[in-house]
Amino acid sequence: MRKTRLYSILLTGIVAAGIYSCTKTADDFNGTGGGLVTHYILAKDSSFSPSVLTLQTGSSITFVNDSEIEHSIVSDDSSTILSGVILPHNSYYFRKDTTGTIRYHCGKHPTVKGVIYLNP
Repeated sequence: MRKTRLYSILLTGIVAAGIYSCTKTADDFNGTGGGLVTHYILAKDSSFSPSVLTLQTGSSITFVNDSEIEHSIVSDDSSTILSGVILPHNSYYFRKDTTGTIRYHCGKHPTVKGVIYLNP
């Protein structure tokens, strides 16, 4: 009987903690997440903004098509980034865990170019 009561109290505590942790609002978080922020690059009609980005290795980048035309992100080596078609007002997520320089362009508009510097 005592074990049943003890288990009941323990289970109630676990459930209460789970409910509390799932009911936090956005104001309860400081936005640091895993420590590295997401960077955004906007694909406009004829440019990337910013066109040059320097960040820490492991940071994430979201390419956002901020235009009314299709874009695609292709690294100049044709293998590091291959987004496929990004429809207007859609996005593509990218993350790289090594250092180096990634030069890229729009696959649909090759004169639209950018560069990402990944530092340790």
